[in-house]
Order: sequence, then structure tokens, then C-alpha cells
Amino acid sequence: MDRGDDYFQFGCFRLDACERVLLRDGRLVPLPAKVLNTLILLVRNNGRIVEKDVLMNEVWPDEYVEEGNLAQHIFILRRALGESTENPNYIETVPRRGYRFVATMAGPEDNRDERGIDSLAVLPFLNASNDANMEYLSDGITEGVMNSLSGLPQLKVMARSTVFRYKGAGIDPREAGRSLGVRAVMMGIVQQLREQLVISVELVDVEDGSRIWGEQYQRKSSDIFSLQDELASEISEKLRLRLSGEQKERLTKRFTENRQAYEFYLRGRYAWGKRAIEDLQKGVAYFRQAIAEDPNYSLAHAGIADCLVLLGLFGADKPREIMPQAKAAAMKAIELDGSLGEAHASLGQIRLIYDWDWMGAEADFQQAIRLNSNYPTAHQWHGEYVVSMGLFDRGLTELKKARDLDPLSLIINTNLGLNFYWARQYDRAIEQLERALELEPNFFRAHLHLGMCYERKRMHQEAIAEFDKARSISENSWTLAGLGQCLASFGARAEAEEVLSQLLELSRRQFVSCATIAVVYAGFKDRVDQTMEWLEKAYEERSGLLIWLKVWPIFDHLRSDTRFGRLLRRIGFAAGSGQSGAHSHQRSS
Repeated sequence: MDRGDDYFQFGCFRLDACERVLLRDGRLVPLPAKVLNTLILLVRNNGRIVEKDVLMNEVWPDEYVEEGNLAQHIFILRRALGESTENPNYIETVPRRGYRFVATMAGPEDNRDERGIDSLAVLPFLNASNDANMEYLSDGITEGVMNSLSGLPQLKVMARSTVFRYKGAGIDPREAGRSLGVRAVMMGIVQQLREQLVISVELVDVEDGSRIWGEQYQRKSSDIFSLQDELASEISEKLRLRLSGEQKERLTKRFTENRQAYEFYLRGRYAWGKRAIEDLQKGVAYFRQAIAEDPNYSLAHAGIADCLVLLGLFGADKPREIMPQAKAAAMKAIELDGSLGEAHASLGQIRLIYDWDWMGAEADFQQAIRLNSNYPTAHQWHGEYVVSMGLFDRGLTELKKARDLDPLSLIINTNLGLNFYWARQYDRAIEQLERALELEPNFFRAHLHLGMCYERKRMHQEAIAEFDKARSISENSWTLAGLGQCLASFGARAEAEEVLSQLLELSRRQFVSCATIAVVYAGFKDRVDQTMEWLEKAYEERSGLLIWLKVWPIFDHLRSDTRFGRLLRRIGFAAGSGQSGAHSHQRSS
């Protein structure tokens, strides 16, 4: 039913004449019945004089009242609206005649259109089936709608890693929306009954908790593609988004018609979202199964690239083995569909950390952001790229954009702290990393980077405590290298030598980047030759860690060494080894 004639907004107030409710900033304003009747009559005649006798006849139709009663009601109403007779924002007195409502006002739909519901969180759909194996399906529907809408530049859509922290029953959508800083929240329930999917969805206005729209769908499982198309179109319509023809087409774009390929893709994304090395490897396997079903499934090729890039970043395998596979997958995804921002972001990261093709990386990151300005990882990787060149203010601004799009992302919050470290803003880095640990107290990377900050501040006990904590959570080449460098820098040479021996022993059993061994040697200021030797080996293995050489504080004592300067230039940095200079082909834009 169209209720446009019953719903009004003026200033911070919303009046529902049908339900007889006045809200101020979403909170109920209690009014006596006759006072509320007076307000409704004035609002319905907004901009026109309502004569005193008309008001009295309408508000008190069956009883005799004096004019003083009306004046008293207007006084109560003005006090509730927070105005005075001398400075009326809403009710103007017209001497000897009556009153006029003078606020600029809009109905709910017009108001949403004017101010724009320009931000949305799609909360994880609840799997109401008894089968836990169907979790990937409820997650997949959530992501499908989220991904369709995130391609619209006029709508800010919160990222997966943030909204999935709200997974589970009993979530208050208004509370979640307020904490995420969005105007609207979508939530749903998915249930599979044999071959039937039953999906209930609703869209909630965070400002006042009102239900913008809700619907229940019953579809065959094979109709999941059309269902996601329908959901995305309905939401864009209810949010009053003005879409171009191209955007409408993109909103309902299908990347495959093969149901089996789609299910493998959903399972791959479900594994990718967990981020652990074994899950990323599972993700690659699922995406490859999707491609076996549909070789032209561009999203599945992009999924392989996403998993392999992270496996390369996490040091799961030799860069020369894993990164060419990642690059081939990203380029295949772009060949099949050049509009995939995620694939361009992955290709940009590969060009940066493996090819050291700085101009190519910049072009890919910019293209990824143009295609999907809501993709936080594109902003994150682009920001890190800019910071690695010593352009800290610009890079940190871009990283903060990533955090704003994905405020509860553990990796983005942690990496923002790490980039404060590169910028030598150690106190801000510590503050940011402590925020990350509020999200997950046992995230070893946040403890590792905290230890790095304390080492620079010469806070020996605090640094060692953080490195020990990181090692207790995950003893790997990263945590060993950080501890070894810290011990050496504080003069604990015997302990540092022991850690170095452990790291070298580990490298005989699994892949360990030569860059991490160079990190330990950097703690011994009298072992410049060994540090340079291992940095050269890291160069030969194409270690992605080398993109930070220009800004890495622990290598500052090498900056006057001609060998270090030559290494920087071979990686692609400008002549000169200072951490504050610009890149040789860095543009000013």
C-alpha cells in the first residue's frame, strides 16, 4: 500500500500520520492525542495557513473549546519541536488568522531519494537448514547480492570480512548498521527443503528501524541465478538508486549458467574467506573444479588468482613457482571479462611484488578502483604500493579508505598499523595494532608488527614479549626472523645466533624466504656482508618482501652502501637510498 500521504519528514523529525508516531532522530516523541492531531493537520497543509476555527473544528469536532485551548496545544507542540514563537522553524503564527507549517519537508521515498541511502550492509544470510554443509549456499547468496551491488559507484557496500563478523542468529540490524555507519541493512534467512529454496529477506532503515522492504521467495535450487538477479534489482529499486542502462545490465550479469560450476565457485569463495593456508589451497582446488565445468567462468579464474596471490604473500611456496600461476589466472579472468575489478587488483599485486613492474602495477590498481570503488583490497594494495615508495601521506590515506570500506577486517587493520611502522610513526602504529588485536587477540601478525615497533622504540621487554607471543601462536619464518633481529639489535648475540640456526634448519624442511634470513643478519650491525648476501639471494628468488626495502627501518645502516643502492635500483627504485624520496617514474597525480 502506498503510504506517501501519511509519512513526512522535516528536519530531524519523522511523522507517521497513519501510525500516529512522531520520531526525533529515531526516538519517540510522546505527545497528547489532541496535540498530535494538531500537528498532523498543520503538516498536511504545509505552507498554507490553517485558520483557527478550522483547527478547532477538526481537532475538537464534538466539543466546544475556547481559543486558549488551541494556543496551549501550539505551545506544547512548539516545545516538543524545540522552537520558540520568536524564532519558528516549523510553526508560524499568522496574527488574527491561524497558523502555518513552514518547514521544508519530504515524504519518506522522496527523502531517501534526496538524501540518498548511499550505504548498505548485507548481513550474512542465516542458514536455517539442518544441514551444515549448506552453509556455503547461504554465504554464497549473501556474497552474490553483495558483489552485484558493490559494482555501483553511488552505493557504498560494506565488505565481506566486516559483515561476516555479524554472522549468526539474534543480530539487531539497526545496532549492526549503526556500528558500521551505514544507512540501510539487508538480512535474510535461507532454508532448503528438498529441491526448494525458501528465502526471506528484508531491508531495514538504520535511522529509525523502519522496514523499507521485505519479501519471501520460493524457488527451485536450480533457479538460484534468477533469484540473485531479482534480489539485487529489488534492493536497488527500494533504495531509489538511479541506474544507467549499463549499471542495470551489470546488476543482473551472470558469469555462468552452469549450476555445478557455480556451486564449486561458492565452495571456493567459502574456503578463501577463511584465509588459512590450507583453506586457500582448498579454494584453488574448488575453483579449478568450477573451471572444469565451465572453462569460460571468469570469476573462478579470478578466484584462483586471489588464492594464489595470498599463498605467495604468506610464504607458502617459492615465488617463482606460485606467482606465474597466479598471474596466468588473473590475466585469463581479465581476458574473459575485463570488468572484474578483483582480477585487476590481483594482477596489480603480482606486477608489484613479483614482476617489480611499478608502472604496470599502478595502472592495474587504478583500473581495479575505477571498476569497483567498493573493493577494499584494491585500496589496501594500492596504498601499500604508494607507501613502499616513501609517499606516506598519500599511501596512508588510501589505506584508511580500505579500512572505512571494511572496518572490521583483521588484515586491513593490521596492515594499516604496519604501514604506520614503515612511515616511522611508531606510536600510531602501536595504537592501530592494538585495535587490530581487539578484533582478534591471537592474530600472530599483529603481535609480530607490535614487536617490530617496540624494537624501534628500544623497548626491550615489550618487544621480546610480543615476538614470543607471535611465536607461541605460530612458529614460522616470519616470527623467528622478527625475534632474531630484535635479539641481535639489543646485543643478545648468543640468543640471536640460536634463532638464526633454527631459521636455517627450518629452511631445509620447507620454503623460507631468503629475505627473512637477511632480516636477522640486519640486527647484527657488524654483519653487513652477510646481510647483503642474503638480500641478493632474496632478489634471485623474487621475494615480495623486497618492495619494502626503501622504507624498512632495520636496513637504514645499509643506505650508504653502494651495493644496497644498486639493489634498490634493480628492484626499480630511484637513484639514492633515502627512505623519503619519490620513485623514479612516480607521477605526481
